[in-house]
Amino acid sequence: MKKINNIALDIIILAGQSNAEGNGVSSSNKPIIVSDAYEIIDKNKYGMKLKEDGSYAGLDFVYPVETIIRELQERKVDDIYNSDLSLSFVERYKRSKFYSPDRKILVIKTGYGGSGFAFDQHGVGNPLYQRMIDMINIGLSLNKDNRIVAFLWHQGEHDAFENAQFSDEERYDYYYSNLLKEFLAVKEQYKQFKFPIITGGLCRGWKKRYYNQSMAIEKATIDVCNAIGNATFVSGDDLPTNEEVLHNGDNDHYSKESILILGERYFEAFASLKQQM
Repeated sequence: MKKINNIALDIIILAGQSNAEGNGVSSSNKPIIVSDAYEIIDKNKYGMKLKEDGSYAGLDFVYPVETIIRELQERKVDDIYNSDLSLSFVERYKRSKFYSPDRKILVIKTGYGGSGFAFDQHGVGNPLYQRMIDMINIGLSLNKDNRIVAFLWHQGEHDAFENAQFSDEERYDYYYSNLLKEFLAVKEQYKQFKFPIITGGLCRGWKKRYYNQSMAIEKATIDVCNAIGNATFVSGDDLPTNEEVLHNGDNDHYSKESILILGERYFEAFASLKQQM
């Protein structure tokens, strides 16, 4: 693959947890690869550190971040390809009036499965936040003409599950406060770029198990979008899970078809916000 440091790039940030990371299981033995688009991924594999009693003790990170740049594609897990929403988002972006053919596209993939604000994983100053910033800065450093055009966020299942002692109101307040701080910090750090923030609803399989908790997370997400402006929320309530399509026991993640539809909805929301700018 040719080097991309001589190419001006439109950067799309993909952040959150496992439905951002991409777990839409594919039955194909060939990955989706998007032409004229690239991705930055963290090549390190992380685990969770545990205390002697088996309780959580933090993420086992490797610093500094070591990245791989390659063509934008599905990720491979145990010989199975998994789709994420950036694939369909980028395909739509390439066909839109917002894309200039003299530029290329770079997706910064920072999603991390099973993560949230609980246990100080996401959130300003915490490991996943700093990892994301490091990866964004690597992308921007490749060319002085690179620019951030969109921030795509999908997260919340973790925070609908952890902190079991929270009332719905406490869960809402906790998530609202942390998400607001994160979004405002990203907007401030990269304020030279006027990029929309797009968020999405939790997978309906998860919502069936943790309905009230999930609704508190979704309401907080919507309210943060309204508070900061140039941000919005899209629903995925009608989109089936891997279990509903493949009967593989996975009700936590959107199916391949669903996550690609969700990516198109993210793009439509992005385009609507761009029209208002």
